[in-house]
Amino acid sequence: MSYAIYKTEAIVLRVIPQGEANIDVVFFTREFGKITARVQSARKIESKMRMHLTRYAHVVIDLVRGKVIWRLTGISDVASYATYGNAFFLKSLHRVFRLAEFLIQGEEPHSELFLLFMNLLNYSQEFVSSSFGKREGEGLEIFGVLKILEKLGYGSADFLSDVPDKDSIVYCIEHRKELVKSINESISATQIVL
Repeated sequence: MSYAIYKTEAIVLRVIPQGEANIDVVFFTREFGKITARVQSARKIESKMRMHLTRYAHVVIDLVRGKVIWRLTGISDVASYATYGNAFFLKSLHRVFRLAEFLIQGEEPHSELFLLFMNLLNYSQEFVSSSFGKREGEGLEIFGVLKILEKLGYGSADFLSDVPDKDSIVYCIEHRKELVKSINESISATQIVL
């Protein structure tokens, strides 16, 4: 019996150990939205896939749809991001992506959200340096959360560009108090308990 193999661009959001050698990987894909895929024997040293399954990696994956969960059959890197070079940036990015993962329900394409994630990762290449501090991290987090809520229909952030830039981050830092209030109201409107 042959199975259809689906190929799509994806971002690795989270890796969850399963048993002795397997893992489940939460991907945000261009074509299917948020999915979880099982990777057999990925924690073994000889696994060729394990090196590509780092958090926030931009990859192309081959998938087979199972009865309950997708299965990963192939993976290759598209780009490698230096997100681990700065703790403030990584913490901000992590909080933004975890909120998005929590708010996205079910499998459905979100091309605008995928593009936003790519823009956030691309931004990391410019500013993951010693000059990116705690305030910039907070500004980036506010920017990312506002844009995610907007893309999911829980608010409006059209006063910010879709591509993070220094001006947008500075704006988020300077207007932190009212923007955080707006974020909290939008999250409350989702009626999802965090």
